[in-house]
Amino acid sequence: MLKTTEFAHLLIKENINSNDIVIDATCGNGFDTLFLANLVPDGKVIAYDIQEAAINNTKELTKDFNNIEYILGSHEFININNCKCVLFNLGYLPKGDKTITTKSNTTLNAIKNLINQFDKNPNMIIYLIIYPGHLEGSEESIILKEFTSNLDSKRYMVTLIEPFNQNNAPYLITINLKQKKTH
Repeated sequence: MLKTTEFAHLLIKENINSNDIVIDATCGNGFDTLFLANLVPDGKVIAYDIQEAAINNTKELTKDFNNIEYILGSHEFININNCKCVLFNLGYLPKGDKTITTKSNTTLNAIKNLINQFDKNPNMIIYLIIYPGHLEGSEESIILKEFTSNLDSKRYMVTLIEPFNQNNAPYLITINLKQKKTH
């Protein structure tokens, strides 16, 4: 069976073209950024992280790519036109300081900000990989599930993909605009 990140990558791959603009909202050690850079050789990846170590790790892993912009800063302020994909791989930096984590308030603000950008990015899909197995991740999980489950079902499609028989396992939420039917 696929890990949650692998499943997210599979979904992203199905929805991305080689010239798209995509965002890694939490670049961490760079594995998602590398995956995205390979998908959009004629496009652009914008990689965010609040930790300089994460940006440096990502730069080292992706040094052979020239389609990546690195931003040392919070994903809370993402504002990009024509963005096709925003990937959040939440939690803490693997092999880093586990006391530095994504925070429910800034992640929620980032999601609200991105939802407000759907009019200029109608084909954008937001992917949230959530890790409820640690204290901040548990809080983030509760807040994000509550918020996304209450989005207007006439306007937004929200999916939840989680292991059914495992407690506190990572899971995936996706958010996109519902496509208007053309008959």
